[in-house]
Amino acid sequence: MVKNGFFSISLVAAIIAVVQPATAQNYHGTPKPTVQDYGPFPATTRSTMTVKAPSAAAGKCGNPSAACLFYGGDFLNNPAYPPSLANGLSNENTLAVPGTPYGAAVWIPFTVPAGQTWDVTGLFTNNLSSYGVLDQGTEPPAVAAWSINEDTFAGNAGTVIDSGISPATSTPTGRAAFGLIEYTVQVKGLSLTLTPGLYWLSVVPVCSNSANPYCEGIFFTSDVEYLNTTPTNAFGPAEPMDAAFFDSSYFGSSFQPTNGPVGACGGSGCDAFSAGVLGKIAKK
Repeated sequence: MVKNGFFSISLVAAIIAVVQPATAQNYHGTPKPTVQDYGPFPATTRSTMTVKAPSAAAGKCGNPSAACLFYGGDFLNNPAYPPSLANGLSNENTLAVPGTPYGAAVWIPFTVPAGQTWDVTGLFTNNLSSYGVLDQGTEPPAVAAWSINEDTFAGNAGTVIDSGISPATSTPTGRAAFGLIEYTVQVKGLSLTLTPGLYWLSVVPVCSNSANPYCEGIFFTSDVEYLNTTPTNAFGPAEPMDAAFFDSSYFGSSFQPTNGPVGACGGSGCDAFSAGVLGKIAKK
């Protein structure tokens, strides 16, 4: 994949409950894989969002909240970061970035510790988005594509443990950056058991209804950086650093590492991402 370059962004983000369709004009044209590739964005005024997900530190995460097994932590738009630091990667099946089951996906690593067995009931990713709308155009109207894989490596998806396209929610987290609002895209009602080991998850928003102008919107899984501290609200086993992958036939990537000089983020950022696993520990 040839990266088009990052832009220096040091802006105050808008947090608003409703985004008007005209906003999409900022994102028309050739889709690009990172938030910064869409910049620079106009400065906007910050306001207060009333919706906020419960703290993972209390043993709950997701949005809506549920019992938490793993959470990588909250996205933080920190102006002290290097100006070129990538803050998210395309994660979507939309009119802008179409595909089956997705146009682009971020695959995020997590670990089930030795001696534990996890009963997984849900998965989620936090995504910066222009609209945050899930709409497939058929019943159920709100869905996301998800998967849990193991033995994943560069250029190879590994083994699928379980996957599907399931009913999903898209709920504002109360955070925003670059004129985009962050939404938790979450699938629940899952039922699978994981034994100790390293896995990769994906939860990809689906908005593929050509009659819905909101499906021209974009989604980027939020980046999490371990810069001298653990990300806010991180919970459970620490997310493995520099082990995520970016997969997108649209952008010409096949399970490309997200980090490193030839990574999907061009060598700046994308060491970890904001995502989580819901459920309970069946065995300790």
